[in-house]
Amino acid sequence: MENLRFRHGMWLVNTLLNYKKLNREELNKLWVHNVDLSGGEELTRNQLNRAISSALDVLGVSIECDVKDRYRYYISGDNSLKATELMLSSFSINQLMTEGGNLRERILLEEVPSGQFFLPTIIEAMSKGKAMELDYKKFSDSEPYTCFIEPYCVKLSQQRWYLLARKNHSSHLQLFALDRMQQLRILEDVDFQIPEYFSSKDYFAHYFGVYTTISPVIETIQIKVNLFWRSYFRTLPLHPSQHEIETHSDYSVFEYELAITPDLTNKFLEYGSSIEVLAPKSLREQMRDLTAQMALLYQ
Repeated sequence: MENLRFRHGMWLVNTLLNYKKLNREELNKLWVHNVDLSGGEELTRNQLNRAISSALDVLGVSIECDVKDRYRYYISGDNSLKATELMLSSFSINQLMTEGGNLRERILLEEVPSGQFFLPTIIEAMSKGKAMELDYKKFSDSEPYTCFIEPYCVKLSQQRWYLLARKNHSSHLQLFALDRMQQLRILEDVDFQIPEYFSSKDYFAHYFGVYTTISPVIETIQIKVNLFWRSYFRTLPLHPSQHEIETHSDYSVFEYELAITPDLTNKFLEYGSSIEVLAPKSLREQMRDLTAQMALLYQ
C-alpha cells in the first residue's frame, strides 16, 4: 500500500514538473491515460489528496492549488525539489515510455541493474523514520550476511543505485549497492530519524561518484581537455565545483575541488589521451602509473 502511495505521489510530481500547472480535470485525463497506474479508472478527489500528501511526506515536495487560476495545482517553489530531481528523472522516463505506447521500442535507455526493486522500500523506510534489516552479499563474498541499518540517503551513480546508511550502530556511514541486496525488511518497531546536522548534499560535495573516505583530503585538481571534449565538459560538468580557468584555441583547463578516489581516477582514464591531469603532482603521478600499467597489457 505504501509503495502504491509512493507511486501516486511520484506520478503527480512528475506530471506537474512537465506541465507546470493543471486543474483536476486536466490531471484526470493524464491519469486515465496512464493505464498501468490508474487501471483506466477516473482520478478521485481522495486519490488526488493522497497523492498530494505523499508528494510532501515522502518526497518533500509541496503542491498547492491556485484558486485564482481555475483551481490549478502546481509545485510550490523549489524547496527540496532539486534534491529529488535525479531520482525523479528515472521514474519520469518510465512514465513517458508508458505513455509513448507504440514508441516504446524506439526509446532506448541504459539499463539499471535490478537492485532498483528495493528503492521504494528504502524510500518508505526513510519517510516513516524506520530502521531496516538487510541481507547483503558483496561480490567478494561467498555468502550473504545480515545486518541492521539506518538509512540516510540514496544516490544514483554510474547506472547503479546506492544506499548510504549506518550499519550495526557504527560510528561511520557505509554505502550499500542495491544490486547486491538480497532481502530488505523494514523494522516497524524500530524508529530512526536522520540527525539534524546531516546533509546528503554536503556529505558527497567533494566527491565524484560514490566512493568516500572517513577523512577526505580536498585537492585542487586541474585537467587539460582537448578541443573536441571541452564542449562536452562545458555542457555536462564533471562535478558542481568545475570551473574553466583557461581557454585556448585547441584546449581548455578545468579546475575542481575534490577528494582523489578510485571513482575519479577511473573517470579520467575513460577519456584516454583526450585529457591530461596537470595538478596536483600526486594525482598526475598516479595517472602516469595507471596508464603505464595499462600500456604493459598491450605490449
